[in-house]
Amino acid sequence: MSVMDQGGEIGSPSEIVGLAPKKLYWGQIVAISIFWFALNFHWAAIGTIILPSQVFKLVGQLHQGEALAYILVPGAFIALITNPLWGVASDYTRGWLARWGRRRPYILIGTLINVAGLVWMALAPNIPSLALAYMLVQFSSNMAQAPFHALLPDIVPTNQRGIASGIMGFLLLIGNIGGVIVAGMFVNASKPLAQYQQSLWLTYAIIIVVLIVFMLVTILVVHERSNTIENPPVEEIRSERADRNWRPGWLTNSRLMTIVGTLLATLLVWGLVIIWNLLRPAGLQINNDVLQVLLEMVATAGILRLFDFNPRRNPDFAWVLFTRFLMMMGIYTIQTFLQFYMRDVVQAPNPEQQTSNFAIVVALTSLVSALAAGWLSDHYGRKPMVYLSGSFMAVVGLVFVVTHSLLIVMIAGAVFGLGYGAYQSVDWALVADTLPSKQNFARDMGVWNISLAVPQIIAPVLGGPLIDSFARSGHPVQGYQILFVMAIIYCILGTVTIRYIRGVKR
Repeated sequence: MSVMDQGGEIGSPSEIVGLAPKKLYWGQIVAISIFWFALNFHWAAIGTIILPSQVFKLVGQLHQGEALAYILVPGAFIALITNPLWGVASDYTRGWLARWGRRRPYILIGTLINVAGLVWMALAPNIPSLALAYMLVQFSSNMAQAPFHALLPDIVPTNQRGIASGIMGFLLLIGNIGGVIVAGMFVNASKPLAQYQQSLWLTYAIIIVVLIVFMLVTILVVHERSNTIENPPVEEIRSERADRNWRPGWLTNSRLMTIVGTLLATLLVWGLVIIWNLLRPAGLQINNDVLQVLLEMVATAGILRLFDFNPRRNPDFAWVLFTRFLMMMGIYTIQTFLQFYMRDVVQAPNPEQQTSNFAIVVALTSLVSALAAGWLSDHYGRKPMVYLSGSFMAVVGLVFVVTHSLLIVMIAGAVFGLGYGAYQSVDWALVADTLPSKQNFARDMGVWNISLAVPQIIAPVLGGPLIDSFARSGHPVQGYQILFVMAIIYCILGTVTIRYIRGVKR
């Protein structure tokens, strides 16, 4: 079975000889996007319910924030590196492997390794083992995700990217609903250990089945379009000339210098922090969490340079990355610690279930705005959708600061969902509109994904020690209030920066 249009398979010769992709039917766009449901089912269940619950079960309340950061930060750093790396690998896949496509082999292999990582997570007896298993899951999931992300710009015509982005947002939300419903039904840290572990294993088994089924749908149904274009338009020739320094040969002199320079800069920062801590000027000491963020930010700059990110040459793409970084900082600052907030501040009797309920409310209201905003963005512009979404999410952060009523928190979740759905519906369209290269979609989508990975590094490092320190002092509520004020600032800044994307007029 294959994705077909009126002229035959996607990727037919008539389509790639200097012609744009033909208009796709809804069913075709859904088939291209369906794996996004499985990935978000997987990450919503793990990130929102399972992992915080496992951490709490292993270490208790007083150290839960730091322990969660200990697991999340290295995993996010793995995602930071591997996502663009696997994107490049799929862009330049040739030979026998390319007979199955540039993207699908990575989706298949990455998903199978991901399954092995999930089994390890389910069996992990302590925090270090859980952290290593989570790193494997990040590594393998990004092996599948980076090439999968490139299918949209590979196959979907420009004038359908808004609605395709809306469908991606819709599937993301449905995946989130499914993931948190399943995890919330079975996972409960208040149960005895043996019963808790049985429920945990069952939940991981369901996630594995969902991943495998929808991965098979994607690799069997979607036929990729070749990126070989004869007589390309003049603007594409100019784009590729601007991209001329990027070549399939991996270890060129400039890239080797970038790698060496990044390693030296990382060692330099590490050394300076050691000297600082020895001297302790003004009695200040840089702790390991801050050191980790500093080192990973240096590494991030090197990775961006390595994968040919150039803000001066591609300012719109750079602004899209920065806008997404700020919005994701706001989202992850709330999402990462939501279950702890339900337990420590709202004092919900079953925090896993109430976190699941909150996520379901968010996802349901997001559905109202996701497809509508995707369609509206094709007709009236991308930017108004981001303005709307950022405003809604900032309001919700304010509600979390001033009240701790479960009912009001749930109502605020409904408002948050409207903004979140609107943002997710145009997120893909914005990046597809501003990709720097016409030949290296997966590489550039991997670079774009850095704006998702970095917030997953920073948000736990900033938030985990913050809420733990206030919990130890007997004032947990104030810690969460500061956390949500930070989320409000991120969302406001992310809303403002969208105006600087000049290539997207409205």
